[in-house]
Amino acid sequence: MLNMTKINKRFRTELVQTQALADFSLTVQEGEFLTVTGPSGCGKTTFLNIAGLLETFDSGQYLLDGQDVSHLSDFQRAKLRNQKIGFIFQSFNLMPDLNLFDNVDVPLRYRGMAASERRERIERALESVGLLARKKHLPSQLSGGQQQRVAIARALVGEPRFLLADEPTGNLDSHTAAGVMELLQQINQQGTTIIMVTHDVGLASRSARNVHILDGRIQSDVINSESAAA
Repeated sequence: MLNMTKINKRFRTELVQTQALADFSLTVQEGEFLTVTGPSGCGKTTFLNIAGLLETFDSGQYLLDGQDVSHLSDFQRAKLRNQKIGFIFQSFNLMPDLNLFDNVDVPLRYRGMAASERRERIERALESVGLLARKKHLPSQLSGGQQQRVAIARALVGEPRFLLADEPTGNLDSHTAAGVMELLQQINQQGTTIIMVTHDVGLASRSARNVHILDGRIQSDVINSESAAA
């Protein structure tokens, strides 16, 4: 599903050069649930942005679902991102003036779908996160956990091959975070590949596999045997 080989990424200013990823190699199989942990500044977000085609890299090779994305144009990257990748962010990134239905509709507007198909997909996605009855509510009328569920529905509505989640429970209390993690596990069990960046060691232990990054390199890559068996 995802294969990175010796990816290097540097950020440069006039005075400083920072090596965000150094000979970073990782393979993620279809259907995996992978968590990525590590201290702030270790390269987690850079990895996620490259995986999601939001950033380019300096050298190495990245195959996404068998396709080499190294030399794609911005338009090609955007099209591939819209077709195959769903994003979930810590801050939800919902549009405050749009109701839940229209928020979930956003990624579909660029696909040229018929209104009837879009409606069916949106309602199915909202139902999957338990919020179909509130489709006309605004984000401000929901709790933080409910807003994150809407964000998950928005990520799912395009039927992506895999989800990238950047600290999706970071703004939630522990009880609500556990509920969001359970929902992500259910989505994964239905076949969606998930890569989640988290600082929460407890949540990371509930995924089937955990990669720990330090100084832009993979320090450990561990299979959580109980989660994998489940």
